[in-house]
Amino acid sequence: MTLRLGLDIGGTKTEAYIVDPQGRLLGSATRPTETDDPARLVAGTVATVEQALAEAGRARGDLAGAGVGVPGQVDTVSGTVRLAVNLNLNSPFPLRTVLQDELGVPVAIENDVRTAALGAYHWANRQKPLRNLAYLSVGTGIAAGVILNGRLYRGSGGMAGEIGHIPMESSGPRCVCGSYGCLEALAAGPAIAAHAAEAMPDCEPLPSTYEVLLLAAGGHPAAGEVVRRAFGYLARAVYLLVMTYDVERVVIGGGVSRAGDAFEFPLREALASIRADSSLVSSMMPDEKIIISPPDFNAGVMGAVYLAPVPMPDDRQEVYDKRHEG
Repeated sequence: MTLRLGLDIGGTKTEAYIVDPQGRLLGSATRPTETDDPARLVAGTVATVEQALAEAGRARGDLAGAGVGVPGQVDTVSGTVRLAVNLNLNSPFPLRTVLQDELGVPVAIENDVRTAALGAYHWANRQKPLRNLAYLSVGTGIAAGVILNGRLYRGSGGMAGEIGHIPMESSGPRCVCGSYGCLEALAAGPAIAAHAAEAMPDCEPLPSTYEVLLLAAGGHPAAGEVVRRAFGYLARAVYLLVMTYDVERVVIGGGVSRAGDAFEFPLREALASIRADSSLVSSMMPDEKIIISPPDFNAGVMGAVYLAPVPMPDDRQEVYDKRHEG
């Protein structure tokens, strides 16, 4: 019983890593998430674990503990998922207890973005030692996770970092949370695609978020204006995180960030515009403080590995992806 298990349970797919005591990745697996009901969700999760163990040539008895990242509201003390709409968990569900019973090892459970913040922290810390970091996820939604003094900051109710629901424009569109003009309703992936559809009504078929970013990068005027506005809001979110927590790094990840230069260039332009207005902001938010997560780095499952309640040597906190070895 020496291995760590990291699980990232998303609304679309579930990914598992099996890691040895030295931090080496031994096996991994990815399967579609079963969201029909809680029983199928658990069965599908366990099947993903079994597949990863098989790749590693190990069995459940070799596991020492597991960390799990889940989208939604999580009570980390009781291990209960209070609400996870993307997983079809609309009432409290004791996911930690169920997985502990299934796997026979201690399990720690956390919100997925805060889990990803933990993964981003360990990744960034290997590039340059640090103690404070904010992770901003830009995808179907927008949320942040914060590491302060080397520890994950959850807040009094476990909901710290819900920056996607900070109102940015009082006259903006209604958000899924019920408020108007939230960051998520203005700059998340679906919002960018929806605003582009309004700005380009004659475009057939309607472009995806990724296609909007590519059109903007290619000089399309309407797409460019949509991206300029959305990334102005994203830059303000980064600015708020830096000014509120005075972190050493802000790592940006999530599905939308995987568009490469089409994402990074307009974001850095918007950040530069904010810096130009204030010498204070310029000093606190230099360009090198903002890092875009590599597209092949899964911060969520990496964070889950470190979330597992199993000691790991501080000087060996690395997980090597076998696909890049040699």
